[in-house]
Amino acid sequence: MFSEDWSTHIKIDRQLIKDQLEEQFIEIDHKIILRFYTIKPSGTQLLVNGICEVLHRSLAYFVYGSDEIEKDPVWAGANAGQRFGFKDPQTDGKYGELLLFVLVESVLGCKMVAHKLASLSNFNDQVKGGDGVFVGNYEIEGKSYPAFLIGESKVIGGLAAGLTDAFKSLARFYNEDGGPKFLDQELIVAQQFISTTHHSIDELYNRLTPTKPEFHEQVLIHPVMIMYSSAYDKLELAAASPADLSAAIRKRLQGNEKKYLEKVQAQYAKHPNVGKVYLDFFIIPCRSVDEFRDAMYQRIHHAPFQRS
Repeated sequence: MFSEDWSTHIKIDRQLIKDQLEEQFIEIDHKIILRFYTIKPSGTQLLVNGICEVLHRSLAYFVYGSDEIEKDPVWAGANAGQRFGFKDPQTDGKYGELLLFVLVESVLGCKMVAHKLASLSNFNDQVKGGDGVFVGNYEIEGKSYPAFLIGESKVIGGLAAGLTDAFKSLARFYNEDGGPKFLDQELIVAQQFISTTHHSIDELYNRLTPTKPEFHEQVLIHPVMIMYSSAYDKLELAAASPADLSAAIRKRLQGNEKKYLEKVQAQYAKHPNVGKVYLDFFIIPCRSVDEFRDAMYQRIHHAPFQRS
């Protein structure tokens, strides 16, 4: 029934983003998985330059299919950034979607088969759904299960606000009025991509069609990426070396792992229907999400955004 290893179709370098992050801890509570990362120090600073470079290298694979890239990789790389447009980066959510894409493919090994940039934006705001649809095998308690994943991304000022917004978005899939409609919309969007791939087209179609046995045999995962602003100035000022800064960050977080999990659980309790599926969180604090957004814009467009 499931013969395809979808991780083999991932074209980005899966190690690149891992080299820019330090995994601090993973907390698991039944269907909640919390992966907490911090940015790898550059000297005695926490700079976003490395992450932005990795995301920029991944742009073509986010925008175009493998066939298009292989035909003309130079064209694909040069034109991918144009799909992001010249919107004020402080109001643009696409950078979060791009980071979600890279993390899910790199860490979870699941292949993106649809994303908002190419398809979901063609639908009305009322029926827009998640920030990416993926398929692959997902590990649960040491066992691998076939899965389809619908992602959510937030680049936001604070963790509490990010969790609140993320759960509100996820709840749309499960409320009485719109749940089936939103889920069907995601699957319709993903099926649009079937015509552009030659990789096990029948299996991919069946995995995304609710009437097929393959669909019923999968688990649904919501990967959620939250990047938020957090003050690290004092640690950067006090650090004498990259190792010193890494140690200071680890010390700050040590013993607080359960507190972060409790923040997720507090939101989880407000949306019990969401608790029926798996939620896999990627939590990444940074010095400033505005700094990240502006740096991504400049990296893509080779010039800073000009604000009046």
